[in-house]
Amino acid sequence: MIIDTMIFAYALLRVENKYEESTTILEQASQIIVPDSFRAELANVVWQWVKFKSVPEELAYSVLQDVETLLDQVVSSERIWTRALQLSIAFEHPVYDTLYVATAESFDDKVITYDQKMIAKFPERVLSPQAFLCSD
Repeated sequence: MIIDTMIFAYALLRVENKYEESTTILEQASQIIVPDSFRAELANVVWQWVKFKSVPEELAYSVLQDVETLLDQVVSSERIWTRALQLSIAFEHPVYDTLYVATAESFDDKVITYDQKMIAKFPERVLSPQAFLCSD
């Protein structure tokens, strides 16, 4: 499965209403694949939580370390960026999201995300957490 950044963030930062569901997704995914842009996105999310939500810096750094143990494969954006741009232009959606969709296409797999706009624009490749968990 291709797992969106916020699934990791909610699980590793133990976000109240999303922690259990996000953790279950990470546990149930047979393989976890992300585009290499994931690391920059996650670091940015963690920074925002430190700045605006009073997450301790120690936790922020441990999230970056812990996430590496969860990843099975990281796909070079160079491999998928042309397709991601094509998807962005065709669907009028940001490239940082279509990198996940292009990754899913290259593995004939699905993206799991909380992003409702992404789910609506790419229903053949993108699942909500609830849809993923109900499919088992």
